[in-house]
Amino acid sequence: MKHWLEIKKKRWLSDNVFGLEFYLPGIDPRPGQFFQVRVQDTLDPFLNRPISIASYNRDKLLLVIRAIGKGTRLLSEKREGEKILLLGPFGNGVKAVRKKTLLLAGGMGIAPLYFLAQQLYKNRMNFTVLYGTKTPSEIILKTNIIKIANESIFVTESGSKRRATALSALKEIDINDYEVIYACGPKAMLIQLKAFNLSLPVYVFCEDFLGCGCGLCLGCAVKYKGEYKRICEDGPVFELNGIEFEK
Repeated sequence: MKHWLEIKKKRWLSDNVFGLEFYLPGIDPRPGQFFQVRVQDTLDPFLNRPISIASYNRDKLLLVIRAIGKGTRLLSEKREGEKILLLGPFGNGVKAVRKKTLLLAGGMGIAPLYFLAQQLYKNRMNFTVLYGTKTPSEIILKTNIIKIANESIFVTESGSKRRATALSALKEIDINDYEVIYACGPKAMLIQLKAFNLSLPVYVFCEDFLGCGCGLCLGCAVKYKGEYKRICEDGPVFELNGIEFEK
């Protein structure tokens, strides 16, 4: 479970999003699973950072991280050749199913869905990626997505000819063309998505809810089918209809 790994590659994907690549053989992760990343060898910050797996191919692990708080900013200062402690993988991921699939991503929600997209492509399954961000500069992995998806749709709230959110663009799609949806994005996006009352199965990656990532803080608890579940222990992937969002 403990992996002391050297950063093999580091690259900036946008102004504040970067990718760290490691060599880690001997694991078999599923989309939706995550690692707890130790920021540094001090107690500040005290908690590890839960980071979803964005790719795992030929023993190469990719974590995509947004530098937004103290811990992730410290990680953004790491260089190739430095070593980082990773714990995991944790969580219950999903297995690609042979159904026509729509991947719905909002913002950083693209990271775990990109891993699922790779699995779908590897198994020659038909899928579409619908990916929305606030501005064009926030779109990451665009070239990679275009290469593997049967269809890819990119929308932004400003700065482009087609101004839309991932959810407003979803309304323009014929949902009957698909058999299953996997979605990941901000909590507000998932709440709105549930209000659509879609007739097909919708599974959501609840990474936006994660706190400590190890079950201690209880900050990621969500009511699911009448019982409280911890996203980090019982998830982070749940069927959307079973989630009872707090009002």
